[in-house]
Amino acid sequence: MHKTAGETFFEQFCTNHKVRWEPISTKASSGEKTPDYAIYPNGTKVIAEVKDIQESPTERQQREQFERVGWSTFGSGKVGDRARDIIGTAAKQLKRMAKGKCPAMIVFYNPSFLLRHHTEPHAIKAAMYGFDTLILGLAPIYMREKPRLIDRKSGSGRKMGNQFNTTISAVAVLDDNGLTIYHNKFAALPLSVEPFTGIAVRQFTIGEKQPGEFDMWQEIGSHGER
Repeated sequence: MHKTAGETFFEQFCTNHKVRWEPISTKASSGEKTPDYAIYPNGTKVIAEVKDIQESPTERQQREQFERVGWSTFGSGKVGDRARDIIGTAAKQLKRMAKGKCPAMIVFYNPSFLLRHHTEPHAIKAAMYGFDTLILGLAPIYMREKPRLIDRKSGSGRKMGNQFNTTISAVAVLDDNGLTIYHNKFAALPLSVEPFTGIAVRQFTIGEKQPGEFDMWQEIGSHGER
């Protein structure tokens, strides 16, 4: 079976950091899609699905213009859309192998600088927990008062919740800088920090919500040499 660039890079990353990995075969009889790998960071089993971030036809045109004339516009759609779509697809594959058994994570492979906006921290947060949303208080129109800010929160567009996609323990981004893990606060089987500590990984979780502030990523654990 042909490997994607992301799968090859992921295998190399695991091998370089002494993380045992095993490919998971597709069930040929039924054609059922399964996750890509079982990995064992520090002996802990984790099911991983690797997804390459690929350019759309519009992005290909933008890249070609950039290569031709030295400039182009980039970005389209809503923040987190690409990650949001992939999470929806990968969740079904992970559920078949990992639900109630072991932690599971989606790994986005995205080496392209021109596509980096799809997997930057704010895009991942929007895909997992929803768009940043302002809650405003409006006075009756006759009072002619300006709207007042009541709170900031994560709103619609989330792929993670306490009633759905709880099999996904984390979403990770893999590129030339290493592996960055974003933990799912709603995971039924959370991925603990310790298995990946010290093997060239940065890890984040959503910090405690502060009144009047958006949810923010908070780094946890420690990371080693990249």
